[in-house]
Amino acid sequence: MWMEADETVLIEYVTTNHSQGGDGMNFDHTFWVAAAAEMEKHLCLGVKKTVAACQSKWGHLHAMFNVVDKVANASGLSYSMEHRASITSELESMWTDFVKKNPKAKGLRDKGWKHYESLKGLI
Repeated sequence: MWMEADETVLIEYVTTNHSQGGDGMNFDHTFWVAAAAEMEKHLCLGVKKTVAACQSKWGHLHAMFNVVDKVANASGLSYSMEHRASITSELESMWTDFVKKNPKAKGLRDKGWKHYESLKGLI
């Protein structure tokens, strides 16, 4: 299980060491071994984060960033941790149309995502 604090530690590790992945941020196995070792120093739930778990979580964080970024950059919509997707009654039909095309964005209407700003300059 990953807590938000665990995700923050992984993001900080990737941010600090992102040059190891090159322009495409394609990290090799040794990167993820080191990431798992770093995670072990910061256990939030006491559950060891394996190499595969770190790599998988990064894939999930990257995918979630892409969804949030799509909302944040959609014409007529905005997004922030404090205001979420800021859907007013005037924007309701626009939001409904957007979610039909981007179903993974549905949960962002009323929920912020803490990691968006920290990943915005990285991804």
